[in-house]
Amino acid sequence: MKFRTPVLLALSALLALAGCSTPTATPESSPSASGSASAESTTGTTGTPPTVDRDPQGDLPTITFDGAGIPTMETTPTDPPADISVKTLKAGDGDEVAEGAYVKVNYAGFLWSDGSQFDSSYDRGESTSFSLNQVVDGWKYGLAGTRVGDQVQIVVPPVYGYGDQDSGTIPAGSTLVFVVDVLGSTAITTDALAAATATDAELPAGLTVEGDLGSQPSLVYADGSTAPAESQIIVLSEGAGAEITEADTVFYHMVGGDWGGETEVDWEVGYQQVPSANAIELLGKKVGSRVLLIYPADESNTEAQVLVLDLLASVPA
Repeated sequence: MKFRTPVLLALSALLALAGCSTPTATPESSPSASGSASAESTTGTTGTPPTVDRDPQGDLPTITFDGAGIPTMETTPTDPPADISVKTLKAGDGDEVAEGAYVKVNYAGFLWSDGSQFDSSYDRGESTSFSLNQVVDGWKYGLAGTRVGDQVQIVVPPVYGYGDQDSGTIPAGSTLVFVVDVLGSTAITTDALAAATATDAELPAGLTVEGDLGSQPSLVYADGSTAPAESQIIVLSEGAGAEITEADTVFYHMVGGDWGGETEVDWEVGYQQVPSANAIELLGKKVGSRVLLIYPADESNTEAQVLVLDLLASVPA
């Protein structure tokens, strides 16, 4: 059973992230998937969703591309805009990127002040993927509403980027300019959960899982109940979506904790994701399913644990 440690660490990290209000990401993780767990959204600093200008009329820095399609930026003497500004350089005809979607992009980032580049997936020779719920507001709100196939220029004022703190080679108070090719997008919703069919599977004595399909479940323990001595994987409801394979990244909501103890919930915070290689318990399960995982106490004094995972979506690598 490989899921126990990664999934509990993911829950702890996500709950900790929800309590933060200022960004701490490095430039490399500013929107990249490799650092998305620390690329905190700045929504807490602004209170409400920011204005996004999708038809900017002022002068923006000039973006040019070499023969390999790699962008560079020429500065402009005008003052930067106060709002997140999105200029379409090339229009795509794919699906619209939904709020909170999981996206795949190529991008380069520049400083408005001098045009210097601080990060680029083009230079690394590979695209990157991340959730719009895990990045700064300039990305979260700027990319939502674009389409797959779009190439856009996004100007991110400091309040929607890294604010008044340095972040690697990005000085405090910097306006950032990104060039982004939107390569793919997956909307992560609870729609697939409501289409599942309950299995009426037998649960361990003393444990009840309550809650309608498509909504947050809860764990109820009978007084004096004891945890099972063996690991168990129980499909509580079977979804109608695709089967999860070894190549997938899996997206899910989770409720869980120690047997009989306080339950931690991520539904209010946002979905989580894990490579299926770290979640072998989910291989072959269908998107939309609700899966109960039970882990007995072990020799390292870890308490018996219970997790309920609602499988929202999967994306092939």
